[in-house]
Amino acid sequence: MPIDPVFLNEIQTALGNAITPSLTSADDASDGFEAYIFGLVIRAAQNEGAVLSFRDVIYNTPSTFVFRTSPGYISSTEKPYTYGIIDFPGKPILEAHVGVRISGRSNVLHECDVAVIDQGEAEICRQNANVHPRYSKVMMAVECKFYTNHIGLGLVRSFVGLISDISKKDRYFVVNTPLGPQDSIQSYLSKLSQGWEHGVVPSSINSLSRLMGSFQNTFKNYKARRR
Repeated sequence: MPIDPVFLNEIQTALGNAITPSLTSADDASDGFEAYIFGLVIRAAQNEGAVLSFRDVIYNTPSTFVFRTSPGYISSTEKPYTYGIIDFPGKPILEAHVGVRISGRSNVLHECDVAVIDQGEAEICRQNANVHPRYSKVMMAVECKFYTNHIGLGLVRSFVGLISDISKKDRYFVVNTPLGPQDSIQSYLSKLSQGWEHGVVPSSINSLSRLMGSFQNTFKNYKARRR
């Protein structure tokens, strides 16, 4: 399924006029959804006072934001993969990435659809191809699910397994499809200790407001932490 132009417009708005997304309507909708959620994350950071800029893996300031469309290593130079730099005054700099692998407690590598990582950690990994970001240095992680039909409980259980290995704090499960109040998946998610949101599409004001509020709260708490 191709990316809806509405999502592409939202991605461009989040990135700003100085950089163009590599994604087009010919790309897969699930890739567009990850990029859309990435855009919400960086907008939330900006709302909390961060200065945002963009770099690619070889440290250029790009005119095109090259999104990963399959899981990859943060050090990969196969393409000029791009990431966001999130700079809160007086705080260690963060980076926002799409589709990178991180190392869990078990040392197993996991894909993070959207991840906000300590820049010092990311830099070590860029300089050492066999080193991967540690879960403890991932400030925020978002699992993004785009489906045209009802999602299955197995997806949520996979998320629970994921967070058991990469920590439960500031980990989010986000899906585009709405869940009914009697849906067993919504009931299951409500009992978990991490964030989740459903029905996340540009036209869903309530879902977007809740999700943006959660993302901003994560950044607010980050700013409040002592080094």
